[in-house]
Amino acid sequence: MSNSQPKWGADGSDIPTIDPHTKAKHQIIEEYIENLIITLHQKTRRGEENFTFIDGFCGGGIYDDQEDSRKWEGSPIRIIKAVRSAYKKCKRKYPLNVKYIFIDNKKNHINCLKNYSMLEAGLEELVNEQQHEIFGDFGSLIEQCEFICSDFENAVSHCIDIVKNRKGHSFFLIDPFGWSDVSMSSIRSINNLKGTEILYTYMIERLKRFVIGKHSDLTLSFNTILEASGYYESENLKLLDRVSGQRYLRNESLRLFRDKGNTKHIHTFSLIPRGYIDVLYYLMHFSQNITALQVMKETLWKYNNLHHLFEFKVYGFGLKTIDYYEQQQKLDFCIESSLENHESCIDILDKDLGKNIINGYEATFEQICNDYMEKHPATKNHFEYLINRLLQDKEIEILRANKILRERDGKNIRKQDIIRYTGNKQLYLF
Repeated sequence: MSNSQPKWGADGSDIPTIDPHTKAKHQIIEEYIENLIITLHQKTRRGEENFTFIDGFCGGGIYDDQEDSRKWEGSPIRIIKAVRSAYKKCKRKYPLNVKYIFIDNKKNHINCLKNYSMLEAGLEELVNEQQHEIFGDFGSLIEQCEFICSDFENAVSHCIDIVKNRKGHSFFLIDPFGWSDVSMSSIRSINNLKGTEILYTYMIERLKRFVIGKHSDLTLSFNTILEASGYYESENLKLLDRVSGQRYLRNESLRLFRDKGNTKHIHTFSLIPRGYIDVLYYLMHFSQNITALQVMKETLWKYNNLHHLFEFKVYGFGLKTIDYYEQQQKLDFCIESSLENHESCIDILDKDLGKNIINGYEATFEQICNDYMEKHPATKNHFEYLINRLLQDKEIEILRANKILRERDGKNIRKQDIIRYTGNKQLYLF
C-alpha cells in the first residue's frame, strides 16, 4: 500500500493507481449500500424513503487499475450507482429521495470528480447540484449532489444540519488518509443523529509505529484529537507476542470508539498484507441500529477470507492480500477459503447461544441479535437457522403474542418473538 496520498488532476489528466485494499473497500461499500437501501426501503409497507450519503474524503472519483488495464470508478460514482441499482430492484411505487454530499479539501479533486469522473460515468446531469428525478416502472428516484471543497472537520456541522432537516437514514463514509483528519467529537456528533451509521477507516498500523506506547508530540496530538488518553496504555504491550498484541489493539480500538464515540454497535474489517498478522487499517462500521449491523455482516461475509475462529477474535472479518508480485509487476488478490464454513459457524453459535438458552436465557429475537451479533461471525440468517434447528429438535419454543408457534411457522421469525427453552430434549434412536 502506498504511503503517499493520492492526487488527481482537475481535468482527469492525472489520476492515481489503485491498490488491492482500496478496490476491496470500494466493492464492499457499493454492495453494502445497495443491500442497505433494499433492506430499509422495503422494510415496512412504505419503507424508508429519504437517504443522505456523505463521502467525507471523496477524491477525484476515478483511478488507474493497472491489474486490468482500465479505469476504476471511485467511491462517489459507486455510491450513486449502488443507489440506482437498489432503486430498480426494490420495485416500490413510493419515491426514493437521495442526497449525495461529496467533500474533499483539494479543489483539483472536486473539479476532477465534477468535470471528468461524473461525465465518464454517465452522471453529468447531477453535476449542477440541482434535484433530478428519474421515473421508472414503479416509483421515482429523486437525486441531488452537493460538492464541497473543505476539510471534513469544517464541513461536519453543515452535513449534520442537512441530515437533521432531511430526516430518514444517513450514511457517512469517512476514509481519511490519517487519524488526525477526523476528531472523536465529530464521530460522536454523527453517532448522535437518529438513523445514521459510519464506515470509518482507522489507520492502526501507523498508530502502532509512531504513536501508541510512545511519548511524543504525536502521542499528545492523538490523545487530544481522538480523546484516547487512558487507552492503549498497557504496560505489557511490548511484552505481548504479535497475535496477542494485535488482539489487544483491536479490543482497545473497540473500547475507545464505544466509549468516546457513543457507538452502540461496532464491527471491524481488517486489511492485512499476505503473510502478515499486522493490520494495515480497520474498516470500522459504527451503527446505532442492529439492522445496519446485520446488513453489513452479510456483505462482509462475501469479502472475508480469514478462515479460523481465532482470526475472527483477533481481526473481526478481514481480507489478506498479496500487495505486489515483483515477478509479474502487477497487483492481485489472494482469495482463500471463507471464515470457517457456514455449518461450523452455526455450531460455534450453538455452543454459546444454544447452551445459554438451555440454561435459562430467554429473550426476544431482537434482543438475542443485540446480545450476540457482535461476538460471533454469524449473520442474521445463521441465527435464524440455529433457532429453527433447536425448534425442530424440540429444545426451544417460540412465543408470538403469548401463543406458542407451530413448528412450521417458526421459519419466519419476527423481532418480538420470544425464544425460550422447553425443557424437553428430543430423543434420537439409531
